[in-house]
Amino acid sequence: MRLINLQRTDDAYVAKAEITLKAFGVALGQRSKIYIRRESENAWREKKTNKKVSQKENAHLNKWLSDHQKFVEH
Repeated sequence: MRLINLQRTDDAYVAKAEITLKAFGVALGQRSKIYIRRESENAWREKKTNKKVSQKENAHLNKWLSDHQKFVEH
């Protein structure tokens, strides 16, 4: 998972990430996903499906947010 963009909207944080699909250690392709975290919630969700993300993805997204929050707040 690689961060492409992180931004703040009126009521949420929006992160765009690029995921590399691998099988047996070989990269098969890439796809982009958009995640959203509303201020009223403490969980990240996929924007397209509105499902909560896995713990691993949640850890990545929270780390990115903590690292870049001071830049997206301005």
